[in-house]
Amino acid sequence: MEVRLSFGGGVGEAGAAEAAVSLYRWLVAEPELRGQVRVSLGAEQPEPGHMGGALDLVNVVLANSIALGSLVTAVATWRGSRPRPPQIRLERDGVVVTLQDASPEAVERILRVWNENGAPAPAATDGDSE
Repeated sequence: MEVRLSFGGGVGEAGAAEAAVSLYRWLVAEPELRGQVRVSLGAEQPEPGHMGGALDLVNVVLANSIALGSLVTAVATWRGSRPRPPQIRLERDGVVVTLQDASPEAVERILRVWNENGAPAPAATDGDSE
């Protein structure tokens, strides 16, 4: 299963690239995810007329659905550690949710939204569906 993480909330291209690298490093170092996920950096497809290529998203391939809760929790924890936390968009199987805070309820809402949209997930979530 694959989850795509991107950044919103007016962070700008340079801010998104910095956030992507920081989140990538955080996820790679997360002990609960070690051996359960494959993390890579990528770039959003540029809009027509715009230059592209900046590293502004993080792709995560999970070994199993149990790791999904750990991934969302790690992303929420990373976001909570930032001095100016960016809004994070998480996409799984075409269902996009937005993480706007680092609360356990936010994590539960995200998992619930994905579960309700036909993507099996372990218990809980918090984020707005787009």
